[in-house]
Amino acid sequence: MKCDIFNTWVTYRNDLKGYVKKRVPYENDVDEILQSVLIKITNYCESKNDVKYLKAWIYKITQHTIADFYKQSNRTTKIDLEYLHLQNTPKYDESIYIWLYNFIDNLPPKYSIPLKLSDIEGKPQKEIADQLGLALATAKSRIQRARKMVKSKFNECGVVEHSENKPLAFTITKHCCMM
Repeated sequence: MKCDIFNTWVTYRNDLKGYVKKRVPYENDVDEILQSVLIKITNYCESKNDVKYLKAWIYKITQHTIADFYKQSNRTTKIDLEYLHLQNTPKYDESIYIWLYNFIDNLPPKYSIPLKLSDIEGKPQKEIADQLGLALATAKSRIQRARKMVKSKFNECGVVEHSENKPLAFTITKHCCMM
């Protein structure tokens, strides 16, 4: 996806500010982090310009920028570290979503569209059936089949790993699934 820095920033800056505020207690620090995120987005887009999942990419940059801020901050206190630890410990590796979206995008449209509407956008199945002009039973069936297809693809392509010290992660074990 080609980067449109201005529109991207206008679209996501308020949500990003809320995201950072939940993780950083001081308003001045929030603004400093957001400025760093904007600079990183601008620098990357000027040189590469090839982002596929823009929202996930921006949030990953923001997450790393917050972590970098705490590592470099002179104001790091026990309270700050506890706050960061509690707020920034993910239960999963966000790259799982990248693979999930890839697997869903590669399903036939008659399965991918109802699944996206249901599981990503959170629409009720009755509304999906009406929107797609399907019987409710057909919409439910397609969503269930799509879920099974995605699960099968996950099982075919890699391993979901979990340990007490690491977040839930997905590791690709077959080269053919890297696409």
